[in-house]
Amino acid sequence: QLHKYLTELYISYQNKDIFFANIGLTYIYPNFPTDKFSQAIELAISSPDRHYKQVDILQTFAPNLNDYKLDFIRCLQNDVRVRILLAWPYSEAARLREDVLRRYAKIGSSNEIDIRDRTIANLETLEQIIRITHERRLLDIRLYDTLPSMAIYRAGNYLLAAPFLHGSLAVDTFQLELHLDTSDRMITHTLLNDFELMWHVARQFYPEPDRNWRNDLKILFTH
Repeated sequence: QLHKYLTELYISYQNKDIFFANIGLTYIYPNFPTDKFSQAIELAISSPDRHYKQVDILQTFAPNLNDYKLDFIRCLQNDVRVRILLAWPYSEAARLREDVLRRYAKIGSSNEIDIRDRTIANLETLEQIIRITHERRLLDIRLYDTLPSMAIYRAGNYLLAAPFLHGSLAVDTFQLELHLDTSDRMITHTLLNDFELMWHVARQFYPEPDRNWRNDLKILFTH
């Protein structure tokens, strides 16, 4: 009877991933789950808890940023803080990432990978959001000149993390789905802390509508 009980418990442990649930890991997706993150944003918007009214993104450039344009507008209109952390498009880090992707990634021709243009396109999307919402208090944008370890998408209590692999964009590789309210914060605390460290060394940049912010962008880290 003991043997049977332990066998069943072991199988249950394997199937239900009890350990992984304790550290907040709830699922692993083969690529970025667009709808799941949109649902998490919706929960952040509707949450009565101020602690969860927050959305954070850390990327070199975010290929899917435009997918969430309307979500971000709703966030800003509903008192949800949005922080976007991207690579400074003129940085050595951006150039190195672009070189690696052009050499190893299987995402079409090398001409499709231009991190400078992609990041500027992200900033143009954010400029459109600013133009619509007139929001400066809740939307915070920073650019970094260093090497990140993982892409992070957080909405409220929900977080997706993916590594920057040589062979693919971060949104095209596996995604760790994590919940922040967990008994063992070993992984979630490490990821959130890394975001804050990157945020600390980055520089604020605001793509002000009706201003030639592209000139300001070029000299952001030169003084």
